[in-house]
Amino acid sequence: MKFLIVAALLVATVSAKSVKINSLSNCGGAGAPIRFSGTILTDPVPVPGNMNMDLTTVTTVAASAADGLTLRKVTTRTTDNFQVPCLNGIAGTCTVDFCTAIDTYPEYVCSLFPADVPCSCPIAAGTYYAPEAFVTFDAVWLGIDGGVAGDYATRTEIVSALGAPNELVLGCIDLTYTLSAA
Repeated sequence: MKFLIVAALLVATVSAKSVKINSLSNCGGAGAPIRFSGTILTDPVPVPGNMNMDLTTVTTVAASAADGLTLRKVTTRTTDNFQVPCLNGIAGTCTVDFCTAIDTYPEYVCSLFPADVPCSCPIAAGTYYAPEAFVTFDAVWLGIDGGVAGDYATRTEIVSALGAPNELVLGCIDLTYTLSAA
């Protein structure tokens, strides 16, 4: 589902003066019901600015985003193993209900959806191709401890039944990138 793409990209919501994205990869494994693939088209990304992507999300599970799905994002500055806190409800290390993310942070989420797919819940199972997807990077990251400059890794997971004994990671995307303040 598109929301997976959104989740992963939300994780990458950053700001500084320049961002260099090193990779975008699926981390959900071969059997995951939600898979990601794509290419980062802007490298480095000027901050503030947009990171453009050619992104494909394949969903093979017949569930909608209204079924209690959660975005769980963990962002770490790898140069010193600093876990970036949740900066504005969506950037950094945050856990948020997927449909709430769409409603509350459309400026970060809806740019990841294909133009012909409504940015709303529920989102049907299917294959979503978003050749003009982008993540907006803003200045909120400039105030993090230790400064913004460094290498980062963000893992975004789409989770069903978060925290329950039957918790299930439906999909996962990893982003690695470099931020530098100019």
